Amino acid sequence: MLNVTFLNFLENPSFVIPWYLVGAIAAIWVVWDVFKVNTRVNTALKYAWPIIMIFFSVIGLALYLITCRPPGIGKKKGKDEIDYHHRYVSAKWKKVTGSVMHCVAGDGLGIMTAMVISRMIDLNFWPEFWFEYAVGFLFGWFIFQFIAMRKMADSTSKALWLAGRAEFFSMITVMVGMGLVMRFVTPEIAGLSPNPDTFTFWGFGALGLFVGAIFTFPMNWWLVSIGWKHGMS
Repeated sequence: MLNVTFLNFLENPSFVIPWYLVGAIAAIWVVWDVFKVNTRVNTALKYAWPIIMIFFSVIGLALYLITCRPPGIGKKKGKDEIDYHHRYVSAKWKKVTGSVMHCVAGDGLGIMTAMVISRMIDLNFWPEFWFEYAVGFLFGWFIFQFIAMRKMADSTSKALWLAGRAEFFSMITVMVGMGLVMRFVTPEIAGLSPNPDTFTFWGFGALGLFVGAIFTFPMNWWLVSIGWKHGMS
C-alpha cells in the first residue's frame, strides 16, 4: 500500500488557506506585472500565469520569475526591453516551461471546474475521470490552444486542427498525473473523494495539477521539438 501520510498537511487549513491566499495575491500582482512592466510576455501566457499562480502559489511565482521575468525588466525601454526579454527566455527549457504553464492553466481550469461538478453530483471515479478529461480538453482546446494557434495558421479551421492536435497529447499527460493523485494518493488521506467545501479538495487539487505539470513537461518538450507546439515566453 502506498504510504503518503507525509502529505497530511494538504488537508490542513493552516496550509491550504495561506497557500491559496498567497496564490491569489501573486495572481493579482502578475496581472499588473505582465500588462504594465514585463509586457513582452506572450499574450496567451499573460492570461495563463495568473491561473497558475492561484493553484501553484509560491511555486508558480518562482517559475514565473525564473523562466519568464528578467530581473530589472522595468528599467529597460524600447528595443533594449525586447532584446533583454528575448535573451532571458531564449533557453529551450524556459520556453517549454511556458508551454507547460499555458497548457496546465487551460486544462487545469477545466479539470477543476469538472471536479467541482462531479463531486456535487457524486460521480464515481471513472465517470468523474472522463468527465474531467473531456471538460479539461475542451477548455484547453477552444480557449487556450486555439487562441495561441491562430497566429500559426492561415485559417480558423487549420488553427482548430493544430490546437486540437497539440491539446490531445498535452491533455493525456496532464490527466495521467492528475488521475494518479486522485486514484492512489487522495483516498489514502481523505478516505473518500473530498467535496469542494473541504480544504482537502483544494489541497489535493493543487497537488494533482502540479503532478500533471511534471508529467506533461516531457510531452511538451517533444511537441515543441517537432513543431506541433511553440515554446512560450
